[in-house]
Amino acid sequence: MDKKIIINRDLCTGCKTCIEICPRDCFELDVEKKSVFHLKRCHDCGHCISYCPEAAIQHRDLPIEDYELISKYADNSIKNGEQMYYFLKSIRSTRKFLKKPVEDEILAKLADITRYSPTGHHSQNVELTLVSKPETIQELKDESAKSIISILKKIDNPFFVFAAKLIGKGSLIRKAKGTRHRFVRHLDGFKEGNDYLFHGAPAIAVFHSNKNGYVPEDNCTLAASYLSVLANSYGLGVCYIGYLTYYSRYNSKIRDILKIPKENKIYQVLIFGYPKYKLKTFVSRKPSKIAWK
Repeated sequence: MDKKIIINRDLCTGCKTCIEICPRDCFELDVEKKSVFHLKRCHDCGHCISYCPEAAIQHRDLPIEDYELISKYADNSIKNGEQMYYFLKSIRSTRKFLKKPVEDEILAKLADITRYSPTGHHSQNVELTLVSKPETIQELKDESAKSIISILKKIDNPFFVFAAKLIGKGSLIRKAKGTRHRFVRHLDGFKEGNDYLFHGAPAIAVFHSNKNGYVPEDNCTLAASYLSVLANSYGLGVCYIGYLTYYSRYNSKIRDILKIPKENKIYQVLIFGYPKYKLKTFVSRKPSKIAWK
């Protein structure tokens, strides 16, 4: 038996809960009808600890104090699916913010919740850079402006465009040209004191991960969704911003400001803060395309 998982045989009743819920089939009962653990393919998900009705299981590398009773903080009896449905339905992108910083306590909660989002193969490979200092946000805007100038020079240069087509990058050039008016709007906005990139948001969350890791983009997107929903529950407004991801590809200083490791890639960027305006109604959307089987 591997000591990575410790089973208190005095507490274990042989109920088989750990056997049923382990996604890697690492448990079985011995001749005494007590649970035993075999290392096999354990990936440290901690489900066995969390589900055990007798609190008989501990993990060598996972602090037991992290496994607090859910009922201590959340009353499962008052969960309301109908209210949650309407809450999620009410969430919209926010692009107008109050000039009010997000409290440090809330920032800490938002950062913490991202480590509980699902990750492929329990890889837990999502990294987060949280920006709330006005001077850092200004640095990002300044460097983004430089990126835009560089991009415009390239896509407006017929020789560069011709060379790009020769090496199979023609589709990228077409996409960039199709977005040219937005690049110009961002750049003109910076010059005129209008922020069309971050929309005056007081906080930015940048999700990144090792590009060679396991499904890094999916994992970052899920983590961003967790942060977004929790932020809205605190009365904050959120918006996904893809342009910073794009600009960072053409300006290493953006990555330096955000302290992005060399092997990492930025996959999601959110801006958030207290909304200047409150949504009064739900919005119209196309009918869902659903196949019922």
